[in-house]
Amino acid sequence: MVSKSDQLLIVVSILEGRHFPKRPKHMLVVEAKFDGEQLATDPVDHTDQPEFATELAWEIDRKALHQHRLQRTPIKLQCFALDPVTSAKETIGYIVLDLRTAQETKQAPKWYQLLSNKYTKFKSEIQISIALETDTKPPVDSFKAKGAPPRDGKVSAILAGLDPR
Repeated sequence: MVSKSDQLLIVVSILEGRHFPKRPKHMLVVEAKFDGEQLATDPVDHTDQPEFATELAWEIDRKALHQHRLQRTPIKLQCFALDPVTSAKETIGYIVLDLRTAQETKQAPKWYQLLSNKYTKFKSEIQISIALETDTKPPVDSFKAKGAPPRDGKVSAILAGLDPR
């Protein structure tokens, strides 16, 4: 059984962007992928300073976290422009976060420049912080069923005629 303090959350806070071009008919979304599991922000307006204000979190235990740190498993964030009319999803750029920088103490957010930025005339950046939090949700096995009410001692008439063998 894993104790509560061994269950952690890797929390990536995607706060805001800067130096993006204005594209009024488009939305921006950031997708984050870690250990095969993908999470995404809600789409926000494609302005020069998009406000994402989103926390994405993955559950992990300390042993798995240690393994991922040894293997330097990255957290990859990809930024996309969405066209709501055609549903086209256009890659803008990406950021790779190092899991080893995540700590249990809250750290100040940092600006990360988009790599392979589609907007070559802009140096688009996203403000991100990464932290480890202890997972405080109640354990699954804490659910206890109520005791059944006492039954009457009568045997139904149908069962009384049956042979008990």
